[in-house]
Amino acid sequence: MPKTIEEVVRERGFHAFKPKGMSMFPLLREGCDVYVVKPEFPLKKYDVPVYKRADGTYVMHRVLDTDADGYVCCGDNQWVLEHGVTEDMIVGVLDSWYKGKKKHTVRDRSYRRYVRFWCRSLGRRRLMLCVIRKWYGVRGFLGGVRRKLFGKKKK
Repeated sequence: MPKTIEEVVRERGFHAFKPKGMSMFPLLREGCDVYVVKPEFPLKKYDVPVYKRADGTYVMHRVLDTDADGYVCCGDNQWVLEHGVTEDMIVGVLDSWYKGKKKHTVRDRSYRRYVRFWCRSLGRRRLMLCVIRKWYGVRGFLGGVRRKLFGKKKK
């Protein structure tokens, strides 16, 4: 029987996997390689924990604040806050990831700039995400039109 994420992190101190879903886009894309490590509590603002909800699903969202119920989290591709994430739900924290063959870590200066910009824009995030999603939709549509008109790209 395969081991759960929390079992692997407890044994090895880290776990590597490919996340599913788009909740952490544009930072993480579905299928990229992600490395999480054992959490050190209390988590800091902007840490990205992997936690297990009551229904058994694993979620990776960013810590934006704390309240009486625990941590307040939100995915980078979302604008609705999730309250009540407690330390006993958290199984790991994002340490590094690969985009293509390039490795990125949470200690990179470019990552810290991204986090400051993206998290401070929570109020404007809904508009920004709509624009980004429209752009990717238009890009995909134009690529489909180009392929129909001119055929596949030659390598």
